[in-house]
Amino acid sequence: MKDLPIEIRDEIDQLFIIAFNALKNGDNEEAILKSEEAWYKFPEPKYDWDVTLSFTTGICSLYREVGFYAKAHNIIDELLSSGHLDDYDDGPLFLKGSIYFEQGDLEQAKEWFDKANVISKGRCFVSQPKKYKIFFDEQK
Repeated sequence: MKDLPIEIRDEIDQLFIIAFNALKNGDNEEAILKSEEAWYKFPEPKYDWDVTLSFTTGICSLYREVGFYAKAHNIIDELLSSGHLDDYDDGPLFLKGSIYFEQGDLEQAKEWFDKANVISKGRCFVSQPKKYKIFFDEQK
């Protein structure tokens, strides 16, 4: 794994900050535009950097929020198959479950939440919206 040069990291971080602020303000078009600009500035191979997890999570979370589920799944799937993750990285599994949840595929959501839950011993739900934990608990 390589360290992304700080000037590139800062530029991408700034674009994601703008994107999430736009999302928060209801400007989905600007949010998508800035997040995709950030993603395209992220050099290849995207899954071989020290910041891979945070940048991948950032764009997939934004895509989930605007309903671009197929794009979010594609990026998360590439991350999951990249060999970049450690056995204890539950975040991408949880994120995949949340994408399925938001698109209404509750069977797949439960499966991915369960994988994340096993790895994290329940900690994956701590800083997440309560609706995910409520749903997961109801499935038992």
